[in-house]
Amino acid sequence: MAMMRVKSVVVGLSKQQGTSLVELMVASVIGVFAISIIGSVFITGQRIAKDKGIELLLLQNLTSTIQVMKEDIQRAGYDGSNGYSIKLSGASNTIQVSGGAAVGFVYFREGSSGNKNHRNIVYQKNGTKLQICEKGTTVSEAFPTFEEVTGCYSLFDDTIMDVDEFNITSRVLEQNSIKSTLTDISITASIPTAAVTKSVSVSIKQRNWQ
Repeated sequence: MAMMRVKSVVVGLSKQQGTSLVELMVASVIGVFAISIIGSVFITGQRIAKDKGIELLLLQNLTSTIQVMKEDIQRAGYDGSNGYSIKLSGASNTIQVSGGAAVGFVYFREGSSGNKNHRNIVYQKNGTKLQICEKGTTVSEAFPTFEEVTGCYSLFDDTIMDVDEFNITSRVLEQNSIKSTLTDISITASIPTAAVTKSVSVSIKQRNWQ
């Protein structure tokens, strides 16, 4: 009887050990699955955050650029409170549009380097770049033509951003024989490596009446 009791106890222990091993294996498999799921969710979350960051970077660049353009165009024609509206040499309007993808103008800005207080500006699309070209002249110098405004540089980081479209139109508004200009600008840019594209647009009314 004693021997039977011992055998029964041994068998019972063996069964308990076998069950524990199976449970351990099941728990390990579940753990591996859980880790892989968590890892997948983490990687997906990182990818989404990265894409959103790139998208935000592009939008911020576009928004700040078009804001600078707006402020410049609003100053177009300003001559320093002398009561006149100034423009580039040979231009028919204060805001001169060329080919729907470039715009040029001039305005007075006191305190510029070398007393070159006339700031002659051209914004233009050159390939996949959006450029600003600037030439300063003194008040005694003749205004340059559209083509003579040189010293161009890109407004975006060309290594990561492409300007796909730059469209600009300008029309004269007339009221009681007084003329102004309404300018519409739209920019579409992309980051090819991230397949992200954004567009911004703005309508600008000239402050300095012609």
